[in-house]
Amino acid sequence: MDSFKVVLEGPAPWGFRLQGGKDFNVPLSISRLTPGGKAAQAGVAVGDWVLSIDGENAGSLTHIEAQNKIRACGERLSLGLSRPQPVQSKPQKVQTPDKQPLRLLVPDASKQRLMENTEDWRPRPGTGQSRSFRILAHLTGTEFMQDPDEEHLKKSREKYVLELQSPRYTRLRDWHHQRSAHVLNVQS
Repeated sequence: MDSFKVVLEGPAPWGFRLQGGKDFNVPLSISRLTPGGKAAQAGVAVGDWVLSIDGENAGSLTHIEAQNKIRACGERLSLGLSRPQPVQSKPQKVQTPDKQPLRLLVPDASKQRLMENTEDWRPRPGTGQSRSFRILAHLTGTEFMQDPDEEHLKKSREKYVLELQSPRYTRLRDWHHQRSAHVLNVQS
């Protein structure tokens, strides 16, 4: 596992998005880069694991703690990163740039696949649905449901407006207001 240090000169935005954290039981990693952004120019890659933020071990940080730590950096952000290699048979100790062991990072095969193959979770061209969304739809039995088209939505809105203007709705609304006022002992 190659570990390295990147220093980004501020101010924010830094040009990357985080995923994971102690609260997700997944190491913090880079999930997205802004093309041409500060992080991309410094050689940061999607899938890089965040080992430290401004010299502090990031292995014990929740997602929001890591975000807050990055926000607090101000004009200079120092990140200790490592680039994951394909899953190996035996675990390796992750080293910070100053060679202090952090902890063993050996994700199970499914987490490793997620971190290495992030495009799997991006929307497929033409569908707008990520793989995780399709899996959820399959589990809930809704994968073949269609989104309502614009014309159907327009007709529904028109029908709703017409119902709001109908005498039946007006009578029901007035009855409800009068009944509520009576129950609450309020003059209408």
